[in-house]
Amino acid sequence: MSERDTPRGWVRLPDDDELEAPAEGETAEKPGEAPQPEPTAEPAPRPAAGPAGVEVSAPCWNCRAPVAPRDARCPSCDRTRTHVLLVCAEPCLELRHGPGPPLHIGRHPDWAPRTAAAFADWNKVSRRHASLTVEPDGSAWVEEPEAGTRNGTYLNGARIAAGVRTPVRDGDQLRLGLRVGFAVRLYGPGPGTG
Repeated sequence: MSERDTPRGWVRLPDDDELEAPAEGETAEKPGEAPQPEPTAEPAPRPAAGPAGVEVSAPCWNCRAPVAPRDARCPSCDRTRTHVLLVCAEPCLELRHGPGPPLHIGRHPDWAPRTAAAFADWNKVSRRHASLTVEPDGSAWVEEPEAGTRNGTYLNGARIAAGVRTPVRDGDQLRLGLRVGFAVRLYGPGPGTG
């Protein structure tokens, strides 16, 4: 997750490949000493744009392979740049989804395999709560099953109608019932986005 994708107020932790290992002969902590608190670091500077004529790659949202700005698709996994990022604080959950079949959100392990474990103890989230679809043109849609849900699905505080595709935009708040909320980020199809 890049700094740009980190929700306001959250702290971005480094990925494993960003951590430095102790030099040979050193240990992370000295035996018998209490660990010292980490100094508060200022936010890391954003990477500077490359010199004129030099392309700076960005990681693919799906496989993390580098993608040149001129490329509309990842050369490694062939996914487009178009995708949606859903960030939920409680339970802690981050979902990225691109064009293709819908992302099912709920507690049913077969119907919603990417979210069922996270919501297993959340009885206010229905087993088949909602589906999110991302189109190749960059638009996104949320839909509750035709049968509806007991606690409802809300977009920016308004309950959506069961069985009706409702457009989702960048910056929207998507809620499952009254307790589970997602911040929505959309990344479009053009080169240099996402």
